[in-house]
Amino acid sequence: MNALQRIAVILWYEWRRALAKKWVIVLIVLAILFEALPFLILSQNMAGILTDVRETMWVAGVLSSQSLFIQIMAIQIAGSSMSEEYEQGTADILLSKPITRVEYLVGKFLGGFLLLSLVEAVTTITGLVLSFVVFGAQRNIQFVPLIFVTVVYATLVFYSLTFMFSEVFRRSNLAMFAGFGVFLVSYFVGSYMFFLQGQFYKDISQLLPTWSAMSLPMSLVIDLNLLPSGWAAFAGGGLGFTAPGDVRLAATIIVVYTVIFVALTYLRFVRSDVTKKAA
Repeated sequence: MNALQRIAVILWYEWRRALAKKWVIVLIVLAILFEALPFLILSQNMAGILTDVRETMWVAGVLSSQSLFIQIMAIQIAGSSMSEEYEQGTADILLSKPITRVEYLVGKFLGGFLLLSLVEAVTTITGLVLSFVVFGAQRNIQFVPLIFVTVVYATLVFYSLTFMFSEVFRRSNLAMFAGFGVFLVSYFVGSYMFFLQGQFYKDISQLLPTWSAMSLPMSLVIDLNLLPSGWAAFAGGGLGFTAPGDVRLAATIIVVYTVIFVALTYLRFVRSDVTKKAA
């Protein structure tokens, strides 16, 4: 068995471990309901929706969950990935097998991230189908795969951050709490700076992890000119107080954060005693 096969084994183990938990199934069901609710509400006021807005409702279907729900999912999945192995005493068993620590770490990271991508795929398909069923034919749907990949990519910030916390703290609840804490603090600080005048505050707000994670998909949608004039309110309010901005800058910030968090996770993992919950 080569390295890729061993990584695949850990990846599949991560999927089975996660799907065996009832909360994962519950979150997937909630994701579908969260996706369907806006369409059910809007369908009650069809006469008040402009034609060009109806024809681009798939944008709402793809983006409606990305700013908050999918970030929460990322924190939830990553928070238990490494830590539960220490809490249940299975880390020693897994690492006693013919597998390196790097292979174990890569399998765990990719397993959880691909599971998160699956959840986002379910919500994206649900939103796309509902947009056709409720509002009729849609325009520019050839961009759906690109927007989907962008949304998944944007979850890397808080997924890798909480994955790091899961290894550092080796306690699931603490890792998730820390991930949620960083998300909330970053969001509210960014919201405060949103109201302040001056380029300095704007630049600082863009360095916060929530800005790149939450603004990248909407920024790309705006750059691709997928929003009609009737969508101006959604573009401004769909992100709370996180304003859309430069796509390349947001994408770069995401990869920088991800590399830093993954590197710190690796250093912690390879230099610590796996038999201990916390050092």
